[in-house]
Amino acid sequence: MRLTPRNIGSLVLGLGGAAMLAVGLFYLLNTGSCASGGPYVTARSCPAGTGRLTFLLIAGTVVWLAGLVLSEEGLVKPGTGQAVWTLGFTGIGVTVLAKALLQDSMPPDSRLGAVIVGAVFIPMGLAVGVGGLLQLRRERTRQRPRPTVPDTPERRLHRLRSTGALTRAEFVRLKHDPPADILALVQRLADQREAGELTDAEFETTKRQVLQGCRRPPREKGSHGGRPCATTRGHRRSVHCGRR
Repeated sequence: MRLTPRNIGSLVLGLGGAAMLAVGLFYLLNTGSCASGGPYVTARSCPAGTGRLTFLLIAGTVVWLAGLVLSEEGLVKPGTGQAVWTLGFTGIGVTVLAKALLQDSMPPDSRLGAVIVGAVFIPMGLAVGVGGLLQLRRERTRQRPRPTVPDTPERRLHRLRSTGALTRAEFVRLKHDPPADILALVQRLADQREAGELTDAEFETTKRQVLQGCRRPPREKGSHGGRPCATTRGHRRSVHCGRR
C-alpha cells in the first residue's frame, strides 16, 4: 500500500466516516423504537436529539463510502480500500455487539438489532481483511528470490533421461558415476537435435561415440586438431575426439 495523498485522504475519510457512523448508531440504540410527528398517535415519542443522531448516522455512511471510492486500489487489491472496508464493518460490528452484550438497560428491540448488525458486519469486514492478507502473502512469496539449485551431474543425468536423450540402459550405466563432461556433450547434442541441426539417427550415432569416450565439445566447420566422431547435417558442426 502506497501512502499517496489520495490514499491518505481515503484513510481519513473512511475511518472518520466509520467513527461517525459508529457513534450515531451507538447512541441511537439507546432509544429503541420511537416515532415523532404525523397525525397518528405514537406509543413512544423519540427523545430530543434523535434527529441529530440520525443525521450523524447518514453523514457517516456517506463519508465512509467516499473514503472507499477515493482509494486507488479499491477492494480488488490490498490497500486503503480494503483497510477502510475491514475497519469500518468490523469496528462497527464489534462496537454494537459489545453494547448489546454489556449494557443491561438497552431496549429489547435495540438489543436484537445490535446483535443482528454485529453478526452481519463482523464477517463482512473480516472476509475482505483476511482476503487482503492472503493476497499480500502470495505477492511476497512470488517476489521472494528462489534458492538456486546447483546443476549437479546427478540432476543433469536425470534430466537427460526424463527428456529421452538417454535410454534406460545408458542411464543405468552412467548413474553410479556420471561424468560431467560426457553429460554436457550429450546435452549439447540433444539441444542440436531439438533445434533441427541433427536428425534422430545422427544424434544416436554421435551420442554413442560420445559415450564411448569422446570428450571434446562440438566445433565449427574448418576447425582442426581431432578426428570427428560424427558430422552434423550440412557440415555445420562436428563433434571431435582427441587423437589416439
